[in-house]
Amino acid sequence: MMSLIGIPIGFYGYIFPGNINLMIVELYSLKKYKFLSICIFLIIVFETFYCVASLLLLNSLNNNPTIYKSIEYVSFFMILFMGFWMIFESQKKTSKTNKNTIYRGLINVVFHPQQIPFWVIMGVIVNKQIHFDTDRLILVYFAFFNAIGTLLAMFIYMIFGLKLLNYLKLNFSQLNKIIGIFYVLFSIYSLLSIN
Repeated sequence: MMSLIGIPIGFYGYIFPGNINLMIVELYSLKKYKFLSICIFLIIVFETFYCVASLLLLNSLNNNPTIYKSIEYVSFFMILFMGFWMIFESQKKTSKTNKNTIYRGLINVVFHPQQIPFWVIMGVIVNKQIHFDTDRLILVYFAFFNAIGTLLAMFIYMIFGLKLLNYLKLNFSQLNKIIGIFYVLFSIYSLLSIN
């Protein structure tokens, strides 16, 4: 079932460190399990909302080939840009304070400015394999599996949080370059194969 692709997408969307992941690590280390459960529930609810809303919006534009093609081109050019940016980005030493980690994490759960562009790009990619406009049940399955992928990322941060953060911090530059190269190759291939 192609909807299973939602699991790696949900996992990928939350595996890299950010305010939400730092909040999960903080709450787990403080043993605030009840509040942690509420936060994870909210993460799943808002992730599902952003996912479904973006994909439905994208599918509503699918009836207009000109607009949809423009979104496809813009999405793949954004991936190309992100790829080059990740390849050539210089690693900067940043020291983030842990003060208000939970507060920042909760704000990002509700207002996540990267979610809509992320899901529009993912929707363009996934829509080539799965046609949500023909069967809404497929969209429900996809959103469900995406939530499972998100949960997996949260559990990894709960169990291996500090080790994972240290590993990603030490290997961030190399990981960025690898992902950047993949983005560049994927976007060039996708741009050339748009009919």
